[in-house]
Amino acid sequence: MKPRDLRLASHLLGLAAPATMLAIATTLAIAATLAVAPALAKDKLTMPKDLPAYGAEHPMNIPQVTEATLPNGLVVWIVPRAGLPRVSMALVVRGGGAADGPGMDGLASMLADALTEGTPTRTSQQIAEQMQALGGEIGANAGDDAISVNAGGFASGAPKILNLMADVARNASFPDKEVELVKTNTLQGLQARKAAPEFAVSKAFAGAVFADHPYHVVAPSEEAVGKVTPALLKAEFTRRFRPDKALLVVSGAVDPVATRHAIDKEFGPWKAAGEAPKATPPVPAAGERRILLIDRPGSVQSQIRVGRPAVRATEADYYPLLVANAIFGGAFTSRLTENIREDKGYTYSPSSRVVTYEMGGLIQVDAAVRNDVTAGTLLEIFYELDRMGATLPTDEELARAKRYQTGLFLIRNETQGGLRQTLASNWVRGLPIAALAEYVPKISAVTAEMTRDVAQRYMTSRTQTVVIGGDAKTVRGEVESFGAVTAATP
Repeated sequence: MKPRDLRLASHLLGLAAPATMLAIATTLAIAATLAVAPALAKDKLTMPKDLPAYGAEHPMNIPQVTEATLPNGLVVWIVPRAGLPRVSMALVVRGGGAADGPGMDGLASMLADALTEGTPTRTSQQIAEQMQALGGEIGANAGDDAISVNAGGFASGAPKILNLMADVARNASFPDKEVELVKTNTLQGLQARKAAPEFAVSKAFAGAVFADHPYHVVAPSEEAVGKVTPALLKAEFTRRFRPDKALLVVSGAVDPVATRHAIDKEFGPWKAAGEAPKATPPVPAAGERRILLIDRPGSVQSQIRVGRPAVRATEADYYPLLVANAIFGGAFTSRLTENIREDKGYTYSPSSRVVTYEMGGLIQVDAAVRNDVTAGTLLEIFYELDRMGATLPTDEELARAKRYQTGLFLIRNETQGGLRQTLASNWVRGLPIAALAEYVPKISAVTAEMTRDVAQRYMTSRTQTVVIGGDAKTVRGEVESFGAVTAATP
């Protein structure tokens, strides 16, 4: 029996009981591995035996963090870091895209885009010029759970940067001309995104996975953009920008005492007004496999996305899932890359990732392939997902995945801006400062059994949502072998 036939047989039995499926998948995976081993072995490169051993893993060296909460509720984290005479800051307020409300898709992103375009005492040009004089810049962006105002520059100018940041965060005025420019740019950006095939797939996938949960929004809508006015942005600004729902992170070559005095001066008088955005509900649970097909007549490629809700960053399964994902498809040396890129040549850059929000998580697999291998690619994705929960990774796979995750984390947080971003993101997702020091030890503690167990909970193919954007006439018939196919329009 050929390996491909073994994979297909396992998925035709996809409705079997979990215990039965696990036993079948284990047997099939072993048989398939034995069948392909001779072919793969001859192409494998053998590394020289005299290479030095990898160094021991070390947790991140966390500097002393000054923590405080101002009387108005603003949480402050000051992280002094010697080295470059620079400072990096982030003011994060809860109330991102998930707080936009029905019919206002993208409101948070437009609010962020217009935030630095003027205050009663500074024009957008003056804000930009004053930040440039301090060796840096200021900007804002919106995520699903929060809006962040980010600034940086020379450490000697930290008090002035804080003054500029506080002026924007407390007094943004949303001038008519600037708001119209933001709306125009938003519509132009939306049109550019719509031209890419992955946009429709992203939109349909988020809608299928999250249903009517606020996380289903992936882009502004033209209707929402048309409703935006300076008055609406001012009202949303007042509702969302409040100290009792905010964190200020300052990282860099700064004196904690002097920086705290400057923060008290600039942000101490900040007061909350009105009712804060409502808390975001938890994401819905995963269901049975669904396959959605977006018809792109004449397309020579299929854009495939597979995934389902997963874990929050505060859950025990988070770290094992990061490692399992690196083994499966989250790294260039992953099983999925080896399978559908190196071995079969179906796609150039398959990938998978774990996404976390304040109130949920997601595991997502992506691949762009030729039409004629759409079904074959989906078969291999399902096979590799099920194999993760059916067999243990090798010692080398496990060690490589853990090195990859810890290495990325340490490199990402080497810079002041990277550390600032990690701290802000952790706070939004419910993680404390201590999570910085805990990351490497928790990744290093993941065992082979933990990756298998977490894969059984989140990577089983029968619980995945599939969205394919491609030529329906070419791919629908073959894809139907994996289950009922529903036509989708994003």
